[in-house]
Amino acid sequence: MDLETVVMKKKESFNDTDKAIVSYLLKYPKEASKLSLMELAQKLYVSKSAIFRLSKKLGLSGFSELKFELIARKEQYAKHAQELDFDDNLQKIINDTFKYFKGLDLHDLCADLDQAETIYIYSTGWQQQIIAEYLAHSFYLIGKNAIILPSARDEVSMLGQAAKENDMLFVISFGGFNKTIIEELKKIDVINNKLKLVSLTSWQPGKLASLSDYSFFFKTTPFQSSKKVESFSSVYVLIDLIINGYEKQRKLQK
Repeated sequence: MDLETVVMKKKESFNDTDKAIVSYLLKYPKEASKLSLMELAQKLYVSKSAIFRLSKKLGLSGFSELKFELIARKEQYAKHAQELDFDDNLQKIINDTFKYFKGLDLHDLCADLDQAETIYIYSTGWQQQIIAEYLAHSFYLIGKNAIILPSARDEVSMLGQAAKENDMLFVISFGGFNKTIIEELKKIDVINNKLKLVSLTSWQPGKLASLSDYSFFFKTTPFQSSKKVESFSSVYVLIDLIINGYEKQRKLQK
């Protein structure tokens, strides 16, 4: 029985930590299979014993057997990716995005967006920076003031003192495990707990998502011509859906 099947059978017994670990393992089997127990624990901000206990829940003897299963999943994932071309992968991800969005409740987010005088946007990479610009432009079109922060630690640090009540901070991060930004966000929460945090991360409940007032997830898929370059099309679809959802709710309130 493959790892994903076992996870589906055991998922009812998982706590939040188990879910975070499993999400990463299933999403990134190749990367996870190369990490030691200590490295994996540090990356996911969990204890080594938490990973060991999860291994036991999955019916495995320990971390060594878990790594063996990850290697098997990595090979299975690579084979599956070869069978599906880019068009099929992208279509599936877009369909998954619509299904995911339909299950969201945007009522509280829309209320906070209505109250926000300024929306700050911070990104952690060049692809994420492009997404940040698209998000800022989308807010501009509906009359919301959005400011893109430079991708520097000091900018986020200063925000804790500069932000006013009802302001919002959108953080766009591919993995959701960026240690530097997480440390700064924790400090901001202590200094200014009135700032609402919204995260957009890849499809896994990372540490950033757990710190956020609202968290949204997107999927990526590699281009066939270059496996090192990912398509972020689904996050643009997700942003459009969120903006449209906000506009629909605002019209209903008038």
